Amino acid sequence: MANSGNDRQRTTLVALAAAGAVGAGWAIDALRRQRSARMMHRRLVELLLNALTADDPMTARHSRRVADLSYALAQTCGGLSRREMATLRVAALLHDMGKIDDRFFLIVHSRKRLSEEQRAEIKHHPHQSAAILGPLEGMHPGIQHIVSSHHECWDGSGYPCGIAREEIPLAARIIALADVFDALTQPRTYKDGMSVEEALEKLDEGAGRQFDPNLVELIESSPVLERWTEIARKGQEDERHHLRHPNPTEAVLEEVSEEV
Repeated sequence: MANSGNDRQRTTLVALAAAGAVGAGWAIDALRRQRSARMMHRRLVELLLNALTADDPMTARHSRRVADLSYALAQTCGGLSRREMATLRVAALLHDMGKIDDRFFLIVHSRKRLSEEQRAEIKHHPHQSAAILGPLEGMHPGIQHIVSSHHECWDGSGYPCGIAREEIPLAARIIALADVFDALTQPRTYKDGMSVEEALEKLDEGAGRQFDPNLVELIESSPVLERWTEIARKGQEDERHHLRHPNPTEAVLEEVSEEV
């Protein structure tokens, strides 16, 4: 009887050990699949960004800075989960995806004042961006609404839908600020970039009209201001270097923009 009890105990222990080994194997395999999925996701985002900026290195640098600026502000303002933060970063990187359309190329790179027809045309790019990013919606719920809303204004005067205040996703309100701040602070051949202080004055002027006033106020607090200043100044160094030493693609872009 004792031996029988010991045998049953050994059998149970062996079964438990086997079950544990199988469970560990499943856990390791699941972890491996998760890592593989994350790697595939990063490569997909990089592929999309490369497709957008293959003929436009300036836009590539702008998109990465907007993503960094947006993430820094979102970290401080709260209200976004870890998954939503990831969605914010991808949305910021790819917010101008719709500009890959050839009809926007000359408009985007024009140095001249846009005509009414061109202004109407460029207003289609948020919807175009959102449509292109549709396959990412399952992995990043809400990314289409964020991207399609990054030119909406706090007072409802923006485009393409004229939504206002909290109707605009928080991530879109953040990206809108980062987008404008980067455009203001970075130099181009036809303009000098503003100082951080001057750009902040412009954001203040737009608070409550173009921008969420609470977010504008938050930008001017530490540590957001420190991080935004760091990103802007590093960007200015990069842009001035490329202005002095343009690669062949950027040189061609400058020729095109002069002709438009």
